[in-house]
Amino acid sequence: MTWRNKRDHINNYTCKWRNSDLGKTKPNHHYFMRLLKNETSSFLRENKEYLLNNKPEIYYSMMNRKLPKKYIKKNTVVSPVNSYVPPQSKLTKEELDKKLAEELAERRLKEEKARKKKEIQDKELSMKRYNRETFLREQCYIHFVNPFEPINKNKLGSSQAWRKEKKYEYY
Repeated sequence: MTWRNKRDHINNYTCKWRNSDLGKTKPNHHYFMRLLKNETSSFLRENKEYLLNNKPEIYYSMMNRKLPKKYIKKNTVVSPVNSYVPPQSKLTKEELDKKLAEELAERRLKEEKARKKKEIQDKELSMKRYNRETFLREQCYIHFVNPFEPINKNKLGSSQAWRKEKKYEYY
């Protein structure tokens, strides 16, 4: 009995050296997209009337089409006849000019205050930056000190024995 007599020789033997898979499916993008398209088309075919009556946006978006004009709802604002009139429109030209001048002066004062506040903040920031730089520069001069020893140890001329030349050597 050879391997050809067995019924499962296609799965066991042939696929090992052949380039084709002999009918085996390898699902890929096109395969899944075809399944999705079939599902959406069947859903749209069954529920077309309901979707068009209640939710036409969903129906046309599933079909990848633009929504027709008859389904677009326009948002119109209807103002009442006796609507509120702002008090500015009731003013005369001179009064309106006065009011605009006052608002302009107020705005200038506000901008001036904001500018002064910003200058003060910038000054504080520059002082902090200067202090930080000074601290880092002076840090090299600061060392730990032993409080039990004199400050000028080995600094005075009399204590600098290493500078004095000896006239004779000791044994």
